[in-house]
Amino acid sequence: MLHTAALIVVGLLTTLVAQLVLASFGGEADAGPSTLTQPVVAALSAFAVVLATWVCARGLDHRSPRDFGLKLDRRWYGDLAFGLGLGVGLMAVIFAVELAAGWLTIEGTFAAGASGSAAGGLVAALVAFGLIGFYEELLSRGYHLRNLAEGLHTPRIGPAVALVVATVLSSSLFGLLHAGNPNATLISTVNVALAGCMLACGLLWTGQLAVPIGLHISWNFCQGNLFGFPVSGTDAGARVFVVEQGGDPLITGGAFGPEAGLIGVAAMVLGVAAIALWVRVTRGRLRLDRSLADAPRRS
Repeated sequence: MLHTAALIVVGLLTTLVAQLVLASFGGEADAGPSTLTQPVVAALSAFAVVLATWVCARGLDHRSPRDFGLKLDRRWYGDLAFGLGLGVGLMAVIFAVELAAGWLTIEGTFAAGASGSAAGGLVAALVAFGLIGFYEELLSRGYHLRNLAEGLHTPRIGPAVALVVATVLSSSLFGLLHAGNPNATLISTVNVALAGCMLACGLLWTGQLAVPIGLHISWNFCQGNLFGFPVSGTDAGARVFVVEQGGDPLITGGAFGPEAGLIGVAAMVLGVAAIALWVRVTRGRLRLDRSLADAPRRS
């Protein structure tokens, strides 16, 4: 029981320490990159998270990077491509629905934001969101969820229950870590936690981080820099479409972005269904990867 408690505490502390490191760099977890300096901030943040995760993985868990969902083979890259495409598709559906319902007005295209160049700003945003998607998934789903599941997995609590509870706990913390974002509300915090659950499905059903990383990257980039929505309450910076948001904030998410609205929740449900279908087609079956809750094998 002490070992269980220790692993849970380690997972929580690692997450909190990493977030403090990000704050010291001036990097918000999902801050929209609005200048060309954002890729540098994201790179420093990614380095801090990767270093902290590696130290904890080697010193405390005795695991390799592959054990945290980074088995970089052909299937991994195929899952990554699917995740990237899924994020584009889900945001395109949200954009199309809001436009058809009259909740959006397109006021222009190819805005430069604070970067001074639309093209440069979009490239900077893509690089930054690529790094953000990687290190947030490595931390929240790769390290955090797996350690919580291992800690909860006891003779009385099977691996399936441990994984479900670990998903709820890690996703709840993921939501709370965005509670301080601009324009955040209780609803937005709950919805970001639900987004964490959606992202976790890719790990739980494949055992790898490829789908969550790809989905996280394209969800953020397309939300802010392609379709012009706020990204978790922050300004997107350079964007392809400049839009004026209307409609009921309960549905559209208002100033926080679609993640805080019912339309975002609907997209998350659609995303989970798409991930389930992808896994069923590519693996031939859909089930939890229970090995995620196993303790590492020590020589």
